[in-house]
Amino acid sequence: MPFQYCFTMNRWCLAILFINIVIQGCLSQNGKECTDINNLDNQRLMSLMKAIVPELEGKRKGDAGKIGVIGGATEYTGAPYFSAITALKVGADLVYVITTESAAPVIKAYSPDLIVYPYLNTNTVSKIYSLLNKMDVIIIGPGLGREEETLKLIYEIFIECKKLRKPLVIDADGLYAVSKNLSVLQNYPSPGIIFTPNYREANKLKQAISLNDSNWFNYWGDYVTVLVKGSEDHYYSSISSYSWSSKYGGSGRRVGGQGDILSGALGTLYNWALNLKVCDTGNIFQLAQSISTFAAARFTRECNYKAYLEYSRSLTTTDMLKYIHASFESLFNKEN
Repeated sequence: MPFQYCFTMNRWCLAILFINIVIQGCLSQNGKECTDINNLDNQRLMSLMKAIVPELEGKRKGDAGKIGVIGGATEYTGAPYFSAITALKVGADLVYVITTESAAPVIKAYSPDLIVYPYLNTNTVSKIYSLLNKMDVIIIGPGLGREEETLKLIYEIFIECKKLRKPLVIDADGLYAVSKNLSVLQNYPSPGIIFTPNYREANKLKQAISLNDSNWFNYWGDYVTVLVKGSEDHYYSSISSYSWSSKYGGSGRRVGGQGDILSGALGTLYNWALNLKVCDTGNIFQLAQSISTFAAARFTRECNYKAYLEYSRSLTTTDMLKYIHASFESLFNKEN
């Protein structure tokens, strides 16, 4: 609406004009961030990952994310805790942990901030299903174990998540379960899944598929992407222009549990990216996966780097948790 016409009209005309100016400004800003979106380099990904962080004002509990972690066993209580507490500290509002009856009281003792359910057994499948509905993103695998009964239960959970079209992050023993039943997640619908294997876990998946080509990661469909973690992280998407590699940050100290920090951070960041719908493209889900995975990988490396400066060879995953806030501020602060 031309400005001069407002002189002959009432104050509502001026209000409408102001709103239009604001909207055009926002569109211009988004357009700048999304220019040449099919050529994602690290610098562009750094800019986009800052854009997915939601504002805190005007929110209600749950708006910043309700993340689920499914894992843990008698001997593995640390992994689900590290994943869950990272998801919470990165910025999710609520984090639920579904674990075994023996692991639940231990994880509860680690932190009163986590909501822990002792339902990870075949006798309480219906209770697990009822909880899945309230979760925005579900992380499956940390400390899960490889017992036959556990794997059968996880396959049932996979199938239910597929029906519900739940976004998943699958790590650790969750990836082992996939390698033993490849078809259970084939053609998983959008928003999709992000696998986070290390180099050895990725090789086991490749061997299970028996594909000797560079596109092995496409086996599960268009909405399943893979981050192969290592000295250099490699991310593979069905949209080749959304694939990337990065080795910035981190240290030579490859401590056990670091992958759990990554999976937890990714759960929260993936949800944020999906909610924001960054850039108006026909591949919004794959773009959200690429941006959030890059953000989680960079964030984990930053935590490792900052903790290593203080602890050097004695660094543990618990030490990295202390640097979540500082790492988030240094990477996601839009003024940096």
